[in-house]
Order: sequence, then structure tokens, then C-alpha cells
Amino acid sequence: MRFLRLYSAFIKQFFKSLMEYKMDFLLGIFGLSIVQIGWFFVLFAVFTQIKSIAGYSFHEVLLLFGFGQIIRGIDHIYNDNIWFVASFYIREGRFYQFLIRPMNPIAHIVMERICADGFGEFLLGLIIFLYAKASLGLSFGLAGWSLILLFILCGLAIYFAIKLAFASIALWTVTSGEIMTLAYEGSSYTRYPLEIYKNKIIQFLITFVLPFAVVNYFPMIYFIRDSAQIGTNFGIAGFDKNWLILFIPAVAMFTLGISLLVWRAGLKRFQATGT
Repeated sequence: MRFLRLYSAFIKQFFKSLMEYKMDFLLGIFGLSIVQIGWFFVLFAVFTQIKSIAGYSFHEVLLLFGFGQIIRGIDHIYNDNIWFVASFYIREGRFYQFLIRPMNPIAHIVMERICADGFGEFLLGLIIFLYAKASLGLSFGLAGWSLILLFILCGLAIYFAIKLAFASIALWTVTSGEIMTLAYEGSSYTRYPLEIYKNKIIQFLITFVLPFAVVNYFPMIYFIRDSAQIGTNFGIAGFDKNWLILFIPAVAMFTLGISLLVWRAGLKRFQATGT
């Protein structure tokens, strides 16, 4: 309850500042939306030349893309401040503010900044997802939408964990923005179905090491492929796709647990830069 009260206070301040800089808000949303629309047109251009990619139709790939953008957008809105930890706060000596105040440092980092640009990313992802869902004739029902919510929470946990782990490197090295950017851009590999990567090492890396494939690929194939098709794709005889309902949260919790261990280890080694 204390966290929610504090967070609501930060959100109120965010909206006050938003009213002061409306044009900055609109330009930020517009700029980020243009980038995402560009990806959409890349997909559209590809599918004007071919009928499918690794057995996936245009609308199926759009479903993966839209769902991934929903999660990226939400993550961008609430968890953007972690980039400043990786790139600036420790180098500039500002990280101490999170350690001397009577609240959890991670909670304070999250609450301090809300990024309005993410709203455009989220809305565009939602539109694409709903369009692809309707085009594919998917009907989720209450159980399906409950799973969608679970998968979104798992995806947010994975994004948060990966960003936190690489931001934590800065506790040893002062800055880690470049390597964090490199890791984060690994999510670009999951804009397309996992089957297009014939290299098993790449599949393993984006499933278990930087598990971006667990954010949007595995949740969506649960709805658009049956157990036999999924099992055939991955060479698993007798595969039951309901295992994904356990697999996705398990990967999310494991990734989050590892990132928290890295964060705590970094805090123990942290030394101020003196700036």
C-alpha cells in the first residue's frame, strides 16, 4: 500500500509536467510511432513478395509483432529510468539518492520517471494485435484473455529482468549503457517466428539466455498452433502445448531471480565515483 501511495504521487507529478510540455509529449509519441510503423511496412513489403515465412502468414507474424509491441510499450512507460542508471546516474554521482532514501532502490528508480513516448508504442501494438487477431478469426474467451494477461505480466518481468541485470553491471563498471543497448536490441530477433533461425545456438540464446522469444513468440504460438505442430517444429514427440503455460512463467521468474541476484551483488560492490 505504501508503494502504491508513493507511486500515485509520482504519477500525479508526471501528469502535471505533461500538461506543461504538451508538444514534447506529442512529438515523443509521434517519433516513436514512426519507428514502429516503419517496422510494420517492412513486414508488409516482405509479404508482398512471399506468401509466408517459415509457414507463418502475414497476419500471424503481425500477431507476434503486435503482442511484442504491447509489452515493449508498457515496459517503456514505467521502466525507462533504468537506462539512466546504466548510462548516467552512477557516473554523475546521482545514484546515491536511491540508497539514502527510506524506500527500496528499485522501486524508487521505477517510480521516478514515467516515459510518455511508450504510450504511442503501446497503442500501435494494441491496434496491430487486435487487427491481426480479427483477421485470423481468433476468439480467446475468458480463459484465453486471462492467459494473455498472464503472458503480458511474464513478458514485462523478462524485459525488467534483462534491463536490470545489464544496468547492474554499471555498479562495477560505472557505465553499462552500450552493453545494455546491445542486449536489449536482441528483442529484434523475435519480430519474426523462431523457426526462421536454423542456427540452434541463436534459438537457444533468445529462448534461455536473453529470453525475448518467451515474451511474444511462445505466448502467441500457443493460440495459433496445435500441440503436434509445435512438437514437430522443435523435434519433441508427444508435446502438449499446455506445458507453455508453465514454461513461460518459469522462465520469467528464473530470469527475474537471476537479475535480482546480480543487482544485490552489485550493490555490495558499489563505490561512489566522487563526482
